[in-house]
Amino acid sequence: MRISAILKAIVLTFVLAAMAIVVTPGRATAQATSQAASSRRADSTAALAAAQSLLAAISTRDAARARPLMLPGAQLASVNDPASATTVPRMETDSAFLAALAAPGPKYLERMWEPTLFLQGPIATIHAPYDFHIDGVFSHCGVDTFTLEKAQGAWRVSHIAYTVKRTGCAPSPLGAP
Repeated sequence: MRISAILKAIVLTFVLAAMAIVVTPGRATAQATSQAASSRRADSTAALAAAQSLLAAISTRDAARARPLMLPGAQLASVNDPASATTVPRMETDSAFLAALAAPGPKYLERMWEPTLFLQGPIATIHAPYDFHIDGVFSHCGVDTFTLEKAQGAWRVSHIAYTVKRTGCAPSPLGAP
């Protein structure tokens, strides 16, 4: 009887050990999946925050605040909407953009809403409608598209493309500025 109880205990120990081996990878996979989802959420939040911070820098004409949010060599492109057969995008370098932003001038306000973010590893794109005001007066609306790259732990803008529509803009869901 005693040997039977010892054998049962040994068999039970082996069964439990085998179950732990089988169950542990599942737990590790679930934990890794949870960590990846958490990292993805953090990256999405940080990329969106970088784009919003750039808009805030534009709205305060703060080139010093905008500079670290943009990769050196970043490009900006604007296209009139509706575009015609002769419409050519207006291209601008980050240096020209930052110089214009730093120069004395009118007060800007650019607001975006309902952003759609696509994230793939170290690249993010953000697509959102926006409105733009100069000295408190509506100027135009359109769609902003930001491309951001993550390098050295920070999301920075590498490209901005946007449409410029001066008439027929729907009211902003953000209300009056």
